[in-house]
Amino acid sequence: MTCTRIPKQMRAEKRIWILLVAFWLLAANNIGAATKPAVPLRVAYSSISGAGIVTWLAVDRGLFAKNNLDVELIYVAGSQAMQSLLSGTTPIGIQGIEPVFRVNAHGSDTVMVLGMVTKPPFSIMARPEIKDYRELKGKPMGITRYGSATDMLLRLCLEKWGLKPEVDVPILQMGGVPPILAGMESRKIVGGPLSLPTLARAKQEGYRELADVADLVPDYQVAGVVTRRAFIKQNPEVVRGFVKAIAEAMALFRNDPESVGKVMKERLKISDPLVIAETQKDYPRYMPKIPYPGRAGIAVIKAFLDKNEPAVRSLSIDDQIDNQIVRELEQGGFFNSLYQAK
Repeated sequence: MTCTRIPKQMRAEKRIWILLVAFWLLAANNIGAATKPAVPLRVAYSSISGAGIVTWLAVDRGLFAKNNLDVELIYVAGSQAMQSLLSGTTPIGIQGIEPVFRVNAHGSDTVMVLGMVTKPPFSIMARPEIKDYRELKGKPMGITRYGSATDMLLRLCLEKWGLKPEVDVPILQMGGVPPILAGMESRKIVGGPLSLPTLARAKQEGYRELADVADLVPDYQVAGVVTRRAFIKQNPEVVRGFVKAIAEAMALFRNDPESVGKVMKERLKISDPLVIAETQKDYPRYMPKIPYPGRAGIAVIKAFLDKNEPAVRSLSIDDQIDNQIVRELEQGGFFNSLYQAK
């Protein structure tokens, strides 16, 4: 039997070819991953407020792009944001929990996966001639839209003051938070709930703060990331990437005043340095570092809805929220990494 030996040079060349092919395959794989197109995603935000600033921060600082998302933000005022979500126009929305209860009571599958604002960042503001909440009787107050957080919080405050909403105090829809202030200026209404940055402007212009809503209603789930369970099931990595980007933007809000100021100037067209400074300083206290939807605040909302909207009474709080992504990120140390040495 004859054994043919391969010359050393040929063996060396063969090894080189194997290494080159392996390198080429690895490089092709990396290039493919790097050039993978970002997932287009339309997202509705329903308020010109701190929650809106957070979302624009995620756009302008490339946090969505970092998570392979090409996000288009669309402003949809108040409770109309939920209709946009249900239609599929904007499969993720930045909005409150109230519409989640309402549409789920009629068979939908919407759910809040992240709590951005879990304390009420509003003050009840009024025209300067209103000295006390007792003087509100018979005078119209403004909200963004019926069924919104501003609507429910105003009603809760009026009830705590012994005033009957719509009986003692007429309530008018204004379309957004800045339009509430515009309505006060035009005397169409005498006041309403305002949040930063509009709140800072109102104080500068001499309007009267009747109450910090957080003193009357300490916990309230104001804004969060809302989607449908079906969308999560079909697009788990999209939702996970979105949650990570928003959480990182929330940390930036606390730690990067320059970026906050830039967003307020360029995106919200607010240039007053005092308004910018007050917003950046005060708003983070309403946002949790580990952004679970706030059960205590949701319970307040559920109790109010139970009294006025019988269809939601059979719903549980747990069925309106999904903590899985936030829990997994917390267990993996993601949130701690955002605030280390900050």
